[in-house]
Amino acid sequence: MRDIDQQALDAVIQKMAVLHIPRGKLIMMHGDETTETYFLLSGTVIGQVVAASGREILFTEIAQGGYFGELASLDGNARSITISAHSDCVLGRLQGGDFLALLRMYPQLAINLATDLGTRLRRMNDRVFGLVVHNVETRVRVRLMQLAQEQEQLVNGGVITNAPTHEVISNFIGANREAVSRVIAKLNRDGVIMSKRGVITINDVDALMDTED
Repeated sequence: MRDIDQQALDAVIQKMAVLHIPRGKLIMMHGDETTETYFLLSGTVIGQVVAASGREILFTEIAQGGYFGELASLDGNARSITISAHSDCVLGRLQGGDFLALLRMYPQLAINLATDLGTRLRRMNDRVFGLVVHNVETRVRVRLMQLAQEQEQLVNGGVITNAPTHEVISNFIGANREAVSRVIAKLNRDGVIMSKRGVITINDVDALMDTED
């Protein structure tokens, strides 16, 4: 919204619905046929970007002042990202048609959006390249985050029920079962998770998301 005059800001506010979202709640799912754009007025959300194969490729955190969902507003295609609330959040929601109308009416909004999307694309390219060479531990961490997010449990104290076996995880991420078992054991020792048969408790989301190799 930088360099936007008051008239344009007022127009955005008038079209915006305000939502209160509790932590852990799913806001949108990959593949959803929805087109709203969301603005994060307070709190943080976690986004899972999914590859065309269906496997996750990276997680990202969006903080207060950020936005998401704009791609579906622009092209009308299905959602390419899964978003859940990392904390209690307040969101401003614009319907897809309203978002496009505002971009047409106020060119500075469109210029700001294009500039920001270019910056984000460059950053994502760097992260995707890095993911190609990620080790087994990183792939296990990301798989656990995906499972937790799907059950709206990607929060401290969240519990993944019906958790897959180490062998199932290894098949999904393309690793051997022994390597996965070593990673799970390490995460338990470090206090990041607590696992037992069929149940995994997330003790520290931020530590689980620390996937730097």
